[in-house]
Amino acid sequence: MNESSSPSIEVNPHDHPPAHQADILTPDVEMMIFTWVTFFLLLAILYKYAWKPILLALDAREEHIRKSLEEAQKAHEQLEQVKLTTNKMLSEADEKAKHIVERAQKAAVEAARVIEKKTREEAHILMTNASQEVAKLVEKAQVQLRRESVSAAVTLATKIMEEELDKSRQEKLIDKYIQEFDPEQ
Repeated sequence: MNESSSPSIEVNPHDHPPAHQADILTPDVEMMIFTWVTFFLLLAILYKYAWKPILLALDAREEHIRKSLEEAQKAHEQLEQVKLTTNKMLSEADEKAKHIVERAQKAAVEAARVIEKKTREEAHILMTNASQEVAKLVEKAQVQLRRESVSAAVTLATKIMEEELDKSRQEKLIDKYIQEFDPEQ
């Protein structure tokens, strides 16, 4: 290319920078003061209107959580106490049930013994009564048999006396009358 035809701009690095570049690097005091004032004003507003309610809400929440934990602990302790009481009551009920069963078994054995004794006594009484009744019936039968025997003997004797017979005929006649009176034949 031709040097004479295009002008060239040479930039020397030691030359001063342009003005707009110098403003970026140097702090602007007014802007800094305005930023700090805005920050502290915002901090004061937040402290007055937001910080205290937030802290109060956090404190209330903390207190609520603490109370809830205490109540949960108390409930847990009460539950443990109820479990202990329940276990104790179950043990006592179990012991009472065992005693009741033992007493019922003893009462049943005693009742069975009493019933057996009464049954034996009643059986003995029945046997005694039956024996006495049988003895009375036997005695009545013997009395009745004696009467009938005597009556038969008298009847036979009367009939024999009415007929005077020889010895062989007398025996035949006695056998005949005995057969008439003997109910088994």
